Amino acid sequence: QQYEGQLIGKLPPHIFAVSSTSYVRMRSSGLNQCLVISGESGSGKTETTKLIVQYLASINKHSSNLISEQILEATPLLESFGNAKTVQNNNSSRFGKYLEIYFDAQGLITGAKLSEFLLEKSRIVGLSRGERNYYVFYELLAGLGPSERSKYGLTAAEDYLYLSQ
Repeated sequence: QQYEGQLIGKLPPHIFAVSSTSYVRMRSSGLNQCLVISGESGSGKTETTKLIVQYLASINKHSSNLISEQILEATPLLESFGNAKTVQNNNSSRFGKYLEIYFDAQGLITGAKLSEFLLEKSRIVGLSRGERNYYVFYELLAGLGPSERSKYGLTAAEDYLYLSQ
């Protein structure tokens, strides 16, 4: 809350200050804003993005926060399809994301669009030592009971070469 409406330089550097400045400039100029989040593996890009979206959702003064909640709740599902354990990081994003958040003239969130760019198609067919495949495969198998696995002809994760290398 202390960063809401504050410009960069008034408070110590923080992702909320950057988010607030971008939002305030969007509102005052009517121009689109862009935040680029980059860094090495494990540097916190995914968490930073989540915090920025949470900040924007928190200042969204809409009577219904349904759209903001949907944007926030989509993140874990998307991570299942694009995150995997790597040697450097237990929850590493293996895809790039371009997230657009849409606002109306009053500055209220009206929607979002996420474009993904798979970075490691090779992960689907082969892994390096100590790494795992995309989480969705393990979650699918763990979430099915014995009768459902039998119905679909599935077994345990360790029975699949792609999941147990």
